[in-house]
Amino acid sequence: MSIKKEYRTTEQYTEIVESVLNGNFRQAAIEVVEYGFFSSDLIQKYEEAKKMEYLNMEATDLCIITEMATVIRYCEKQ
Repeated sequence: MSIKKEYRTTEQYTEIVESVLNGNFRQAAIEVVEYGFFSSDLIQKYEEAKKMEYLNMEATDLCIITEMATVIRYCEKQ
């Protein structure tokens, strides 16, 4: 029996946000890659969290971790 791994969940987004809020941007970027988030996914979760007044990061932090995740993905392909 194989267990299907879930990607881009609210729980995973929360984990990313918590890493950012704790100042662990590298860890957050690694989580972004590991959980299969791309910038469009992060923006969607960011907007959802903002509407619900739920735990959220600053928009600039979103940009930073998206850029860092892109670098990680690029380096993994090399």
